[in-house]
Amino acid sequence: MLLRKSVAELRPLIVPVGAEHLPLTQQLIHEYVQTHPNKKQPGNGLVASWDHSLPDVIEALLARNLDNVEVLIEYATPGMAGEADAILAGQHPTTQDLSYVVVELKQWRKAVVSPTNPIAVDAGYGKPKLHPVRQVQRYCEYLIQHLAPLHGHPDRIAGVALLHNARHEVAALFDLPRSAHGRLYTRDQLGDFEAFLASRLDPGVSGARAADVLCRATQYEAPSSSEAFSRVGSPHPVFALQKEQEIAFQEVYEKVRAGGAKSGRKKVVIIQGGPGSGKTAVAVELLRTLRQEGHEVVHASGSRSFTRNLRRAAVDAAPRGTKGAVEKQAVRDYRFFQQFGQLPENSLDVLIADEAHRVRIKSDGRDVPKWVKERGLAQADELILAAEVPVFLLDDWQSLRPDEVGSVAYLIERAEARGCDYEVFELPGMFRAEGSAAFRDWVTKLLSLNPTTASPWIPDGRFDVRLAESPEEMETFLEERIRKDNAQARMTAGFCWEWKKPNNGELLLEVRVGDWHRPWNAKDGVRLEDVPETSQWATDPRGFGQIGCIFTAQNFEFDWSGVIIGPDLFWQDGQFRVDRTKTHDGKLKQAKVSDQEVNRLVRHAYHVLLTRARKGIVIYAEDTDTRHALRELISGTVADSPLAKPARKKLPPQVTKAEQTVAQQLAIEFD
Repeated sequence: MLLRKSVAELRPLIVPVGAEHLPLTQQLIHEYVQTHPNKKQPGNGLVASWDHSLPDVIEALLARNLDNVEVLIEYATPGMAGEADAILAGQHPTTQDLSYVVVELKQWRKAVVSPTNPIAVDAGYGKPKLHPVRQVQRYCEYLIQHLAPLHGHPDRIAGVALLHNARHEVAALFDLPRSAHGRLYTRDQLGDFEAFLASRLDPGVSGARAADVLCRATQYEAPSSSEAFSRVGSPHPVFALQKEQEIAFQEVYEKVRAGGAKSGRKKVVIIQGGPGSGKTAVAVELLRTLRQEGHEVVHASGSRSFTRNLRRAAVDAAPRGTKGAVEKQAVRDYRFFQQFGQLPENSLDVLIADEAHRVRIKSDGRDVPKWVKERGLAQADELILAAEVPVFLLDDWQSLRPDEVGSVAYLIERAEARGCDYEVFELPGMFRAEGSAAFRDWVTKLLSLNPTTASPWIPDGRFDVRLAESPEEMETFLEERIRKDNAQARMTAGFCWEWKKPNNGELLLEVRVGDWHRPWNAKDGVRLEDVPETSQWATDPRGFGQIGCIFTAQNFEFDWSGVIIGPDLFWQDGQFRVDRTKTHDGKLKQAKVSDQEVNRLVRHAYHVLLTRARKGIVIYAEDTDTRHALRELISGTVADSPLAKPARKKLPPQVTKAEQTVAQQLAIEFD
């Protein structure tokens, strides 16, 4: 949050004084620069909003004598990158309860709604924007999910979008139904806007208490991926989708409603986003919504650990007496990429190909029929053919093996080869690492995934980044987080040590750094007492004692992550370099794989490992020169106190009384 003041305190700050900007804008620019990690100046659009849009809100409040209302400007959203333009805090004039109004400001002068997607709007900025009413609705829903004073109290918050430059030019925007959490006002409706504010905020009561409650609120964490997928049977949204997430979701939803490929040429939907960008949220909400409407929807991935974990989570969440049936259904609902070549064309309504960067050139394996192999279709083609609406979610920087060809360019190529239309959606948001887009961008620079130079990590107050001088230090710090903070933590490492099957019923201590020896996580199919199976390593508390390899850790996230940079990645001449002789990945050791390909895939592996954490990361590099170089880039150590954070709780699933009654009845019937 950049600034918090009462309307009375803001009154003199919106009076022009002959300068380039209003006094309010000048103060906001100062606060923005001072709080930005790189002392960056705000963009022109943001400054224009402060100069021209925000004063209209303050004047509307003054017109209704709402001088005591508190205004929270650029309120930082918990757990994601992004801010609310303004949140008004006060007391409801009728209920005397806490009352908040989220205000989304737009400087649009025109708006054309997409004929195929009612919440995608062309406002003259190139790419479609989310309808402002839907944007503020979803923002309110997100705050209701994640802030304790609002969770279970949706009536405490309302949302409005104000287009102060527009009049009849945006008439089409009013076709989207409004709600308590989203309504629209334009320049010629400022009187109605004032009246709405007066209906939500009491002029005679200070908003200080309401603002204090919101600023000090306990926050609820979003569910993990396995928890989220286990809730797809809920009638309530698991995630409140934001901006580009909602546009992509609605595009698929409208195409399915129109009949998929039956309504014309098949469209392949490609959703691209980096780690924590919200791809899982889109997948979960598509599964949840479309299944409840009776559509045949299947989730697929190229990871055995991930898919088996989702199946297990579905069974674990099932009521007693239903687990057998749920287990059979989970096998049908969550499948592997190589299982679709044998399906008739368009036999599914929707196929969600998650982690599609792991799509292989061809489907192979014991579970692929001989005739499917002999047909020789590309695996991407098999996935495209299987459903009326195929949806691919991917990150171009997360493929791990030479035969993994999934990329946006490749999927576009295969869609065109199959005579399909396609549409690509970018997810620029950040919902992991405490919403630290700065950390995500820093990792890409650190690993030279794009042509930029590594730069020092500048703490942003969101995400905690530390160095350890030894693996013992790293492990001790993470154990402390588990014990003191009840955090979920895991240790991972580059694939620089052998990974063998257990000997005499025990895991081998293969990851060796000096006198510190730890086992890899159990290999696929290995079952030992007190050792989680590979698919459960990320979610079973017993997994902490083992080192997660890249193929086990991908797709999962933890509160705290410890990453061991092995000898396959070392620092030289100001950047990381790859030593292919140090990898123990059999696929990368093959002579036919080029040095360039190994270089790319090793960097991808560390990109995945370094972006698994929600709260903080501890990094240890085995190479001495690399540790020295990282000290110049990362100031935090394991000896430092953890960042102060608001109180956090796990986000509980929404359950109605009727659902509780049904669940209890099922338990009685099947017991």
